[in-house]
Amino acid sequence: MTSPILTPVMTIGEYAKAVPEEVQPLIIEFAKSSDVMEVLPFQNISGFTYNGYRQVSLPANMAFRAINAPSTSGSSVVAAYQEATYLIDHDIPVDRSMVDRGGDRRRTWEEMGGMAELGQLFITNFIKGDNTSNNTVFNGLQKRSALLGRQIDNSNATSGGTALSLSQLDLAIQNVKSPTHIIVPWGMKYRFLQAARNTAVSGFVIKQEKEPFGSYTAAGGPSGSGEGAAAPGPQQFMTYQGLPLLFGYEKTLNPPILPFTEVAPAGGAAQCASIYVVAFGENRLCAIQNAPMEVRDYGLLQDGITYNTHFHWDVGLVDNDYFCFIRLAGIQQLAIVA
Repeated sequence: MTSPILTPVMTIGEYAKAVPEEVQPLIIEFAKSSDVMEVLPFQNISGFTYNGYRQVSLPANMAFRAINAPSTSGSSVVAAYQEATYLIDHDIPVDRSMVDRGGDRRRTWEEMGGMAELGQLFITNFIKGDNTSNNTVFNGLQKRSALLGRQIDNSNATSGGTALSLSQLDLAIQNVKSPTHIIVPWGMKYRFLQAARNTAVSGFVIKQEKEPFGSYTAAGGPSGSGEGAAAPGPQQFMTYQGLPLLFGYEKTLNPPILPFTEVAPAGGAAQCASIYVVAFGENRLCAIQNAPMEVRDYGLLQDGITYNTHFHWDVGLVDNDYFCFIRLAGIQQLAIVA
């Protein structure tokens, strides 16, 4: 059951196609800030809170009946829940002297860097946000997994964690309804390549493909990493059991979204990370917003020395189904095992 106020979902990349041409490159830069952002659906809501329902249990006493016997009676248990949106507002000021010396492209570099940082801020909170310690952010997947009991211990109660077990990853996938993606620590990308080369470990379930989702990179445009972006070409990506693996970012100035700084469920040193199996979709795991992201160019301000670009966003996260994601915790940075 979902709220009737919701409208069809779309990704940031799809939204970018409809924004004014002057701000389109900035929205595109945000859309391609990570592979998670490229596929995460966003849904508009009316107001600043979303009211939803989750099925907790099914009727327990339903049964066949004999002729002339009474019918059974009973209902399922449905729990109501609320999700709020949270504000992000940011100005990107650029001294006019920098524009005078470097042209409009110099200002564009500053704007693109700001949008790349916005992407990093959102994805960090998408994973690690904790409203109990910071009431200006939404709860991310790590916090939600604890609140809903949606966690599997990869290490089987081993202090300090263990190497990723593909059997445990299989179990995590099995516990998500119609999964769509697997979010993996960036530092484990080469570990999956190692496992793919060793069929004794992975069989043939780890594969490399091309172009999992469209590229939003504009030819010749600057990127948040400080490097000129090349024209888009075929994009390599990996799958496990047919599910695309998402690693957050390519190598940029942004920190990885899943560093090996977590404590395993059984305790020990803070040397672990987690993997998340997710089911993105309108009635599953998606972001919410009361209006699409707004980027406004205020031009040269009254002080005569500052160009300003402002972006505003009121955004949150919702897990509409109890089985739309799960966390696999207690993973060390070691070679993957079967």
